[in-house]
Amino acid sequence: RFVCNFEQFLQERIKVNGKAGNLGGGVVSIERSKSKITVSSEVPFSKR
Repeated sequence: RFVCNFEQFLQERIKVNGKAGNLGGGVVSIERSKSKITVSSEVPFSKR
């Protein structure tokens, strides 16, 4: 349950082109497997 909540939090908070919850149409992807979440990006993340 915690992993699902954290995945949802990431989806809502990661910004692409200044818009949160957008994920840029495939530019950023979030994948979940049991207790592990992988975030991959085709563009550099902000330093913050």
